[in-house]
Amino acid sequence: MTPLGGIRPTRHSQRRRIVFLLLALSLGMVLRASALPAPPITIRLAGDAWFLDSLTKTGMIAEFHQKTGIHVEVLHKNDHAILSDLDHGPSSDEDTLDVIVVRHRLLGALVQKDQVREIDSLLADPATHDAGFVPQEQLFTNWWLELSSYAGHTYGFPFTGLTTYLCYRKDLLNDPANQRDFKIRYHRKLTPPRTWPEYNEVAEFFTRPEQHFYGTYIQGKQGLALWYEWLNVAYSFGGNILDSKHGWEYGDIVVNSPQNLAATTEYLKLIAFSPPDTLHFGWGEAQSALQQGQVFMGLLWNDQAPFLEDPAVSKVAGKIGYARVPSNSGESLSQLEGLTYLIPTESKHAPEAYRFLEFALSREVQIRQTLDGGTSLRKSTYEDPSVKRLPCTSAFLAAVPVGKGKPTIPESPQITDAMVQRLSQIVRGEKMPRDGLDFLALDLQSILGKHARLRFPVQTKP
Repeated sequence: MTPLGGIRPTRHSQRRRIVFLLLALSLGMVLRASALPAPPITIRLAGDAWFLDSLTKTGMIAEFHQKTGIHVEVLHKNDHAILSDLDHGPSSDEDTLDVIVVRHRLLGALVQKDQVREIDSLLADPATHDAGFVPQEQLFTNWWLELSSYAGHTYGFPFTGLTTYLCYRKDLLNDPANQRDFKIRYHRKLTPPRTWPEYNEVAEFFTRPEQHFYGTYIQGKQGLALWYEWLNVAYSFGGNILDSKHGWEYGDIVVNSPQNLAATTEYLKLIAFSPPDTLHFGWGEAQSALQQGQVFMGLLWNDQAPFLEDPAVSKVAGKIGYARVPSNSGESLSQLEGLTYLIPTESKHAPEAYRFLEFALSREVQIRQTLDGGTSLRKSTYEDPSVKRLPCTSAFLAAVPVGKGKPTIPESPQITDAMVQRLSQIVRGEKMPRDGLDFLALDLQSILGKHARLRFPVQTKP
């Protein structure tokens, strides 16, 4: 029997029909697949919960998703965990980090290991960059460059700016009896101290151990709080770690300078006017001492100020004044510190991550974040009436023009560790200030090698 028409199909014609049917089927599947919406993109944002809370509490991340369709997954990881993740690499696409928020002094190490990407190309691309965002005009430029750039390339934007204030009890300062007694004792008006000798006088005046009340504190526990607090005093005496203009530059080692020796000697004097357990103080203990009304004054970071002003946790809410750190050098300086948004090179969604960065730096997000405990480096934030009313806004704006950066070179983590160890030995009395600083200078010389030389001779035998 043959089919109608009497033509018997050949094997070749059958094969062609099968191939045609398979091609048609494949084309249909492709067309159906192309008609389906693309799966939503998720970018993963990682940072320390203490800082990220000021962003997540705004509720603005949901608005970014609504506007762009890009979902943001927030992961609470501290700097150490983030660095470890980048060192080991993602085990799958689901583990890839797209945006990280870390302390800016880690930038050099991340750049050296090629773990973060520059954003200059994204900033110049009209497909990713919003022309209405002009960071070189709308941000405090000196802080943006120190926090987020390295050796001529831009790597991100500032998440928050951090500096330290002198926090003092303005109610006690303005008390008529204290004003009278202080003038009798020190022959001058009781005012917020502007120099360290003035600071010592005010601290001595308010030190009343019989009332369990002290003039000040030092954050003497071995850790980062000690290092940062000592830097305030060192800067105010004209001292530094390295003699360099920018954090990404190497320079002479000046950590054992006469200025730093004078600063360290002055710093140790404060122990006499501090609570007995001041050598066990870190950030939390210092904050608590002020909150609970146990000390007259001390140095604290701006992101701790909201906790002084919250009556639910502070006995001194509304009673704190804020001023710049005293200076003995004749030049006012402030800590230039902060966290920065960076895009890891492992990210598969760099354009989407960059769009989120610009959204996070938008005026509305920055205002809300500042009102929720962050500190913006966008100028327009401080035109908002609610931000203007914050008790420490004027102190922060006064600190911005005189911010002093710290090393962001790849060896910065090792420098920090060495300084924490040596400063701890000094405040515990295990090393005299000159010996401790000389040993520290030798530590830095060993860490930096050919990149830096000792400017001041080491008088202590190793």
